[in-house]
Formats: sequence, C-alpha cells, structure tokens
Amino acid sequence: MATIKLKGLAPLMNAFTAAGKDAPRFAARALYEEAQEAFVLSQALVPVDMGVLRASGQVHFPVMSGTKAMVMITYGGAAASYAIYVHEIPPNSGGRWGKGNKHAPPTRYKYLEYPVKRYSKDMAARMTARVLNMLNRRFT
Repeated sequence: MATIKLKGLAPLMNAFTAAGKDAPRFAARALYEEAQEAFVLSQALVPVDMGVLRASGQVHFPVMSGTKAMVMITYGGAAASYAIYVHEIPPNSGGRWGKGNKHAPPTRYKYLEYPVKRYSKDMAARMTARVLNMLNRRFT
C-alpha cells in the first residue's frame, strides 16, 4: 500500500475550513474522484493476456477513520496469484515471471504505481477545486 504526500496544501486546508463539518465528507469524495481518474489510466496500462487482471481492478469506496479518509485501488481477485509479479517485475528481467514477459504498448509493469504517482503531483490543487465546487453547490 502506498501513501501519498501532497504539496501545496494551504489552499486545500482553507477549502476544508470553509467546508466546516462537511470537510471529511468532501475530502473523501474528492479523494475518491481522484482515485477513479488514476484507475482509468491504470486500466489502459494493465498488461492483458486473457483480461482477468484488468477485470479484477476496482476503486473501493472511501473508508473514514475520524477525520481521515482512505481510498484503495486494487487489482487481484482471480488474478491475485500473479498480479504482483506483473506489476513489480520488469519485462525481460529474467526469472520465472520476468523472462519473456512482454507488454504490448501502452501496457506496462508498474501499471498502478505509475498513474498514482502521476496523479499525485497536482492532486492538492485538483482536490481544492473539487471541494470548492462542492461548497458552491451546497450554497446554490
């Protein structure tokens, strides 16, 4: 499981302050929407043999713990026995899983890590916009 540290949090914290008691719910929803976008990109990158690994992907609803929200994107299910190997082992790296392991473009190993890292770069700004949008809808 990866934890993401966001940069540029002051505007996001201001948006949460403005949200008041709704801040945890707004944060969870914004985080879930961010995860869905990263998931869509990951779906395009998941190597496909028979489609089982791609079909196993899912974005889980936010889990709240006090004022903290967690959203998970997972792959596994029926593909659990090999999902980690496909994700972690570079093609043609040798060994049982890497040898001859080729990914047709645009698929790749690190099919989940890459989009999550990519989306985390500007996540605070996008989440701020999402929370402000929720605030605007609350008052209109």
